[in-house]
Amino acid sequence: MKTPPREVAGYAEAYAAGLLPRVPSTPPPLAVAPTARAAFRRLLVTTAMAFLTVLLLAKTLSSVGALAAIGLGGTLVLVLIHRQLARVGDRLIAEFRHGYATLDVSLGGFWFGEGYTGITGEAWSRWDLRGLWLLDASTGAMRRAPAGDGDPPGMYPSPHAPGRWELWTGVEWLGHFENPVSVRR
Repeated sequence: MKTPPREVAGYAEAYAAGLLPRVPSTPPPLAVAPTARAAFRRLLVTTAMAFLTVLLLAKTLSSVGALAAIGLGGTLVLVLIHRQLARVGDRLIAEFRHGYATLDVSLGGFWFGEGYTGITGEAWSRWDLRGLWLLDASTGAMRRAPAGDGDPPGMYPSPHAPGRWELWTGVEWLGHFENPVSVRR
């Protein structure tokens, strides 16, 4: 369903209560630490280190030990990636609440099992962050001003689950839900 947030029941009440993402007219200061970009960099570094560690263990152990190390290590790496990826998404949602983003994404997902899933299981959710300020994750300097007049990405009353809030990517509903209490600032 591509119904924009402002056409969902409860939008007007949530807007009046100040619960919806609002993009300030000037670049906001960095308010979320670590930033989404920092969390993404950490994901990349820890994933690379974990894979290298598994490969090193596999190379130094006997063939039976190597298979066990690859199996166990590979499973641990996947769990690590899953957890780190969700943290990146959580940081990004926190930034949306302040009207900005530090990580510019256009395709993908952060939580397994949410968003569009193709036949092979990949998440290909589309994102449009142009409605938000894009800030440098280190300095807070403006990289891009917001454009467009639609609803920016963030948590809104859900068209799929009345009484819950769902993540709008700026293009589509992702299927990532939060309870209204956790959405309050």
